[in-house]
Amino acid sequence: WCVLESATDLTLAKLSAFELDDPRGVIVTAHLSWPQKTDTLEALVDVLKDEHPHLITGFTELKPILTEAQKGRNRIVHGQWGIEKDGTVHKLRATARGKLKFGIEPITLDEITTISHNIGSAGFAMLKMVVNK
Repeated sequence: WCVLESATDLTLAKLSAFELDDPRGVIVTAHLSWPQKTDTLEALVDVLKDEHPHLITGFTELKPILTEAQKGRNRIVHGQWGIEKDGTVHKLRATARGKLKFGIEPITLDEITTISHNIGSAGFAMLKMVVNK
């Protein structure tokens, strides 16, 4: 996840017209949540679309990849993990958005591997959007 977030921070700095060694890029992104970063990225792409039309196409393809990466990350990071007597791994997840809800769901090594791959692909796609024209 840190690679994707670093790629996003660099992209935000670059699209904001900061040089990559300019500390203002870090200052602007240091305390942004992930949704704030993706909203800011989308706004920058929109502002720059006439000057750099490839960004619109790139972001249109990137946005669902970022959403999937975030969902996977949240599935792994949030909640408590446990191992059943039969060796299966489960996660307890609680949400309280308007109503308290609990869920226990199994998670496999294949699912964790897929999530990791999706996050890595999102980082690559982010860099590709900015570097490839």
